Amino acid sequence: MSAEEAERLVRQMANAVPVEAIDPGPKGSDFGDEQERRVAALGRFRAALEAEELMADAAGRHTATAAVETVWLGASLADLSAVTGRSRQAARKRWPELGGIYRRRKWLGNHVEDITYMAGLLSSRADDLVPGRGHGTFMKLIRQLREGLRRSEDDFAPDTREGTDPAARWRALDDLVNVTMREIIEMAGKPANPEADFALHGARGVLAYYDHATAESAEA
Repeated sequence: MSAEEAERLVRQMANAVPVEAIDPGPKGSDFGDEQERRVAALGRFRAALEAEELMADAAGRHTATAAVETVWLGASLADLSAVTGRSRQAARKRWPELGGIYRRRKWLGNHVEDITYMAGLLSSRADDLVPGRGHGTFMKLIRQLREGLRRSEDDFAPDTREGTDPAARWRALDDLVNVTMREIIEMAGKPANPEADFALHGARGVLAYYDHATAESAEA
């Protein structure tokens, strides 16, 4: 988009912004219908200011969304710095959530197989981990785990194609670990056999590793 096209878009927005007329009153230097013209001009000025603010807010949200998607796709703050021409510290200050996303994405990228393996074991031993109370809630979480596993298998298959949201598979994998597995581990009852105990212990290990690697103190 050229500067002229952008300016035309802003004018169109300003024309669409409803404003209340402000009349500061007549001026001694008014000539003819100048007071009326001034009121109209002040209205256009106010509408332009509101359009500018709306555009800035929308552009800021769009930029933040693009930055988040880029980091979920493996970009580092150094990569963003190369694009913006500013320091990594500037990126951290403007988008403080990116450091955490970068650490999560980096860890997830190196442990896709570990996650799916341990989540699969946890799923297969679900009946031996049912708590004394909250059976229905626990089994709902297990269904979510299995759905997440099926999605992960599809998302990370060698022949998978990019969807409308290229970063969605990483967010879904993060939810699988950080939300679903975490809640299952917290709710699980006493393992009924050694196999179930191994599955629960392994899942706890994966989650502990995730928490350690993605903590704010970890290098971003």
